[in-house]
Amino acid sequence: MLAAITGCAALTALTLAYGTWAAIPYGAVPAAASATLLLWTVACWPRSRVRLARPLALAGGLSLLTTTFSAPPSAPWGSVWRLAEMVVLLMLLAVVARWAPRRQAVTAGVVAGAAVATWTLPLIPAPSVLPLAGAAAFWALPVLGAAVVGGYPRLVEHRRRRLVIETRRSQQLELARDLHDFVAHDISGIVAQAQAARFVAASDPGQALPALERIERAGLNALASMDRTVRMLHEANGNGITRPDALDAPDAPDAPDAPDVPEAPEPPAALTPQEAPAPQEAPTPKAPTPKGPPPEVTPRPEPLPGVDQLPALIERFTAVGATEARLAMPPATPGTLSRETSSTAYRMVVEALTNVRRHAPGAARVEVTLTPAVRNPATHPAPALKIEIQVVNDAGAAPATALRTRRARDGHGGRGLNALRERVQATGGTLSYGPYEGGWRVLAVFPQTRTLPQETT
Repeated sequence: MLAAITGCAALTALTLAYGTWAAIPYGAVPAAASATLLLWTVACWPRSRVRLARPLALAGGLSLLTTTFSAPPSAPWGSVWRLAEMVVLLMLLAVVARWAPRRQAVTAGVVAGAAVATWTLPLIPAPSVLPLAGAAAFWALPVLGAAVVGGYPRLVEHRRRRLVIETRRSQQLELARDLHDFVAHDISGIVAQAQAARFVAASDPGQALPALERIERAGLNALASMDRTVRMLHEANGNGITRPDALDAPDAPDAPDAPDVPEAPEPPAALTPQEAPAPQEAPTPKAPTPKGPPPEVTPRPEPLPGVDQLPALIERFTAVGATEARLAMPPATPGTLSRETSSTAYRMVVEALTNVRRHAPGAARVEVTLTPAVRNPATHPAPALKIEIQVVNDAGAAPATALRTRRARDGHGGRGLNALRERVQATGGTLSYGPYEGGWRVLAVFPQTRTLPQETT
């Protein structure tokens, strides 16, 4: 509305200034319309920046009509209004390329760009194909420059937003994997213990108390995993490093110098040394206590578990259920893996044990072995910097429980191993799984930073 009122006022002023409509100079009307649009854009900023595309398309269309149907001026300076109009159109085109919606920006850019590229064509005295094409190409360069000036920041912003979305998505997937790998393992142990306690409570109530204690330990482990995951999300610095300015508490101000104390008067000559008054000791001033709240220290996040914690994991797994788990690992294995590889190997074992508890609750034995990868010494004389980790369980004899049946019906399961395979491949390893000797085997091969000592292999 403001732009329309301003445009009508400008046209009225031009008509009154030149007397008649025909006396208005060549290009003054579209120049006034472009100037009015520029004033409206500045006056209504920032709301006008997203609404500018359609008015710019109308201004460009008016300019094209002037170029096509108006008679060119006879005086050499008669096109000064058109030149000023082109400058304004280029400025508005840059704004539209930066802020307007994409489809509207393309339409307005085509119309305004055509108006700028073709405005000199009626001014060529002997028009032919080559001069017309050269003039249009020359004035297309400012159009391209305005599009770059407005479009490049838009492209940078688009890439930034896309990077933020992808980063958030990767963080969500990482959080989902952490919850699946660690919390689901402890929750499945709680479910198994609750089912076992329900069956033995009627016949042997005394066995219910140890089961409740194991449920409590598993619940505490699940809470610890949740706390670790939530702490990762709430890290103030994003990298888990305590701020240096928070580590060093502000030094206490130096204690003020002790006030001067006059020396004790010498005893009179008539007094004996025993009768002389003892000199008074000067009171020691106390250093002032620094004011203000104590410095805030960002807690360091707990490191992710690695293969060095596999013995404790196997012990907890055996204590919780009826399946016995055994671990065969050279003592020097943790030192041969990087932190990321060690954490991924631990996740792989957790996922395999969780699947045993879910899908093979009647399995009697689970074997977890970590051995150096073996290759043909004839073709590869150097030792392989790889380690094989496999988790093998025998066939489960117990029927499917109601929980397993309900999870299969609801479509749960099947995502853990696929996500684990991606994680293993990210560390440079491989993962395979499938039936093995009547049971199930999960086999992973991870790269090592160095080989195991001979005495440990």
